[in-house]
Amino acid sequence: MEHEQNGYLNNDFRTCLANLKEHGMEAKPRGTTTKELLNYNITLINPRNRVISFAERNTNLKYLLGEFIWYIKGESTIDGIVPYSKFWANLTNSGDYDGYQKGSINSNYGNRLFGKSILPSFFEGNIQPINQWEETVELLGRDKDTRQAIMNIHVPSDRHFGNKDVPCTLTLHWFIREDKLSLIVNMRSNDVILGFTNDVFQFTMLQEAMLLSLKGTYPNLELGTYFHNANSMHIYDRHFTMMESIVENPSAWELEMIPMDVFDEPTILNLDFIQKQWLEAGMDEDFDFTKYEAFQSLSPYWQTLVQAFFNKDTHALHHIFGQQHDHDD
Repeated sequence: MEHEQNGYLNNDFRTCLANLKEHGMEAKPRGTTTKELLNYNITLINPRNRVISFAERNTNLKYLLGEFIWYIKGESTIDGIVPYSKFWANLTNSGDYDGYQKGSINSNYGNRLFGKSILPSFFEGNIQPINQWEETVELLGRDKDTRQAIMNIHVPSDRHFGNKDVPCTLTLHWFIREDKLSLIVNMRSNDVILGFTNDVFQFTMLQEAMLLSLKGTYPNLELGTYFHNANSMHIYDRHFTMMESIVENPSAWELEMIPMDVFDEPTILNLDFIQKQWLEAGMDEDFDFTKYEAFQSLSPYWQTLVQAFFNKDTHALHHIFGQQHDHDD
C-alpha cells in the first residue's frame, strides 16, 4: 500500500503514521517507548483544511475551540483549559524558579505571542512586554518581503531543571510571497496523536487571523501555505494500535472550513465571555448562546463556529465545513 503526501491534512497525517510505523526509530525519553522520525515536515496547501476526521482519533471539537480561545486570551493559568482536559493540571509551575509563577503554565502560546508574558525574555528593556503579534503585523506591513517576521515561543529558561512544561513550539515564521501569507511553524517535539492534531488547528487559525490583521494594508492578500516542521515527530506506544488502524484506513475525509470573517479585540472578549457562561453551565450542548449580547455581537463566522463546536449543532457543523472532499489512495 502506497502512502504519499499530497498536501491534504488527513491524507498526510495518515502518511506520517505509516512512516512512523515503517521507519520510526525507537526512543525512550523519560522511560516511555516511542517511535520517532527526525526533521519531519507536513505541508498544507489549504490551511483551512485543519481538522483531523479519522474516527479512531475522535477529534474533540470542544477542545479545539476551547484551546483557541485560551490561546488568544493569553492566560498564564490553566483555568481556561483544564475544563476541557485535566491533563494540564499536572504541568503547572511550582514557583521555585524565577519568572515562573506558582500555578502558571508555559504552553499557552498566546501568553507569549500577545504581550502578556512576565518572563524577562519577552520584555523590551525590562519595562514593556513585547506584543509579538502586533510587532509582526507592523513588520510585515512595513516590509512585504521581510524574512524577519518571527515569533518566538521556546526560550532557554524553559529548560530549567524540574520544569514539567517545556513548550514544544520553537518559532512561528511568517512570509508574504506572491500576495499570499504563509506560515512556517518549527517544533522541537511533536506527539503526532495528541500534539500535532491539535497544533495544526491552532496555528492555521492564527494564520488566518494574521491574514485578516494584514488585510487593511494588503487588500489582495490571500491565505498561503502552512508548513509544519517537527524536529522530533513521534508516537507513544499507547497509540500504536490506533496507528495501525488509521494506516489501514483506505480513505481520508478532508474537511475545509469556511473563511474567517473578522479577528479583533471585541471578538476575543466576546468569545471569552460566552465561553465562561457555557463552562459555568457545565458545558451543556443544549446551552443557548443566543440569549447573550456578547454572542449576538459576534460575526456570523464565530457564531457558527461556537454553535458547531460547543453545541455540536448539525446545521452549524455543515455550514462551518462548507466543502468536503474525499481523497482515496
